[in-house]
Amino acid sequence: MPSALDRLLGQALESMIREKLGQKTCEKIEARLRQRYNLDLAASINDFYTLDATLREFFSSGADAIEEDFANRLISINTPAKGRHWLSIANEDLAELIVATYGDKDKRIILEVAFTKPSAILDILETARIPKSSGYRLINQLVENGFLTEQGFAESSDGKKVNKYTTLFEKVNIEIDTKGLIFNTDIPLPSIPTVKVLLKENILNESQIIRVLLRGKKL
Repeated sequence: MPSALDRLLGQALESMIREKLGQKTCEKIEARLRQRYNLDLAASINDFYTLDATLREFFSSGADAIEEDFANRLISINTPAKGRHWLSIANEDLAELIVATYGDKDKRIILEVAFTKPSAILDILETARIPKSSGYRLINQLVENGFLTEQGFAESSDGKKVNKYTTLFEKVNIEIDTKGLIFNTDIPLPSIPTVKVLLKENILNESQIIRVLLRGKKL
């Protein structure tokens, strides 16, 4: 199963790959992925070492420049004192996903509860006071998009082990430059938000995407 950070980065990265390499090249790469690993492009991003190996089959050492371009257009990492990792989000779609997620009241409450105390899904919903009917759907979205990550287990009422979840991020900073507003029929359209996120400890090393794209850089 891919790490939460890889799930978060994966969709944006797939769009970037298809845009940069073009349809015909992507079809050839996908055919090779299916032949060698039985994976399509999306699945190979979740197991990024397979995609890295395939890119090197097609582009040899040129894969280094391609992957460096992906990294620069996706994120940058700042590691200040104490070794904590802040990610600056360079990709517009990814930045907007983070803004939209934290702008959703119920999702934000769920994330706040999970940040305070890693818990099983049912416990999160009870603490957040969100109905199960909609709560399970919201949590599934948060897990699928990488905003929630597994951390340990809890025991259910029937004695079974169930996953506990916590947040991917410890802090999120969102800034919108109001100087760049564009006005059309009195409706302001803000410029692309600047999004920076502080990862919880040990998250970065779990990501295949980060380890490959930032190969050789000290994290």
